[in-house]
Amino acid sequence: MLTGIAAMAVDIGNLWTTRRLMQSAADAGAMAGADEITIGGSSSAITTAAKDASSHNGFADGGTRPGDSATITVAVHNPPTSGAYAANSNAVEVDVSESQPTYFMRVFGWQSIPVSTTATALALGSGPCIYALDKSASGAITVGGSASVSSACGLYDNSSSSSALTVSGGGTITAPLVGVAGGTSINGGGSSPPSTGIAQFGDPLAYITEPTVPSGTCSSFHTTNLSGSITAPQTYCGGIHINAGNTVNFGDGLYIIDGGGITIDGGATVTGAHVTFYLTGGNGSGGNPSNYSGVTINSTATVNLGAPCTSSGGDVAGMLFLQDRSITNGQGSSINGSATSTFSGAIYFPTTPLAYAGSTGANMFTLLVSDTLSFLGSSSVGNDFSCLTGGSPIKDAMLVQ
Repeated sequence: MLTGIAAMAVDIGNLWTTRRLMQSAADAGAMAGADEITIGGSSSAITTAAKDASSHNGFADGGTRPGDSATITVAVHNPPTSGAYAANSNAVEVDVSESQPTYFMRVFGWQSIPVSTTATALALGSGPCIYALDKSASGAITVGGSASVSSACGLYDNSSSSSALTVSGGGTITAPLVGVAGGTSINGGGSSPPSTGIAQFGDPLAYITEPTVPSGTCSSFHTTNLSGSITAPQTYCGGIHINAGNTVNFGDGLYIIDGGGITIDGGATVTGAHVTFYLTGGNGSGGNPSNYSGVTINSTATVNLGAPCTSSGGDVAGMLFLQDRSITNGQGSSINGSATSTFSGAIYFPTTPLAYAGSTGANMFTLLVSDTLSFLGSSSVGNDFSCLTGGSPIKDAMLVQ
């Protein structure tokens, strides 16, 4: 009887302790695998990430633990093979198992007992859709004067500055979540209560593959003045300019702006339902038309542009403006427009500043991701990702089982 009580107290307690540690390893592995999905990782990359995380938590696939000669098995399934998320390609299941040796229970014939556990994590559409990536800038996100930001989704500021988020004058921010790595300076305006001291983060769209511009595509560079309907996507060497009074409609597809940037004057009218503009060029400063330049849209222009919902035509699903990440000396962008202007899709300037005032088109979304971000006027940000098969291009991993 005493031996049985000892078996219950020692062996079963040891089994539960092992299972708890194993569960932590399975949880970490599932989260790591789901994180890999959010950046577009391959099946092998998902498995490697999951097993690596499990290993760092004491359970390495094919290995053993101190004091135990039994082999550990870590199985990674994407999609899961069972449970509520079976066949969901955005979910990762991690199963960890190992035979645990007994001590007192050997008297009753049990030399070892198998222990196993499982965890499932899911890659979900992210809550925030406004990101400033600069890690140290003061006023990395700035809302001043009469500017107002109304967002259906969250806002993240990556700067560690004591005044990373600056709201002044009559500026306001209305959002379900405002997260700031550093501090805030809110004077005279108003803001949804921010959470300060959040962990700094990486570029949430770093996984997006940039279009390839074949070497030698541009032999000369000059600004192209546009007017009328552009029926076929093309490469513009030296940028494009749409003058006041001109009307331009961009046909569906990918437009490459190699040097010179995009300028839309006040009084111009510009439309494009499913377009991606990829901005690249030389990594230099100055007026050379071969160098990278940003986007400048005057506040009195009427501009209604939307990103493609699929990549079937060679464009980039969900991306409206996509900046070459290698640019370090490029000028910033100023995207503005009349009260009826709309910009739907991801507006992505990861290494250059962005000044923005705009709205989201009906049944669409806007993602703002830039080095620093200042709001010029009234801006509204929507989050209807229904046109994209996988939901928001920005994903988070969540443990669901």
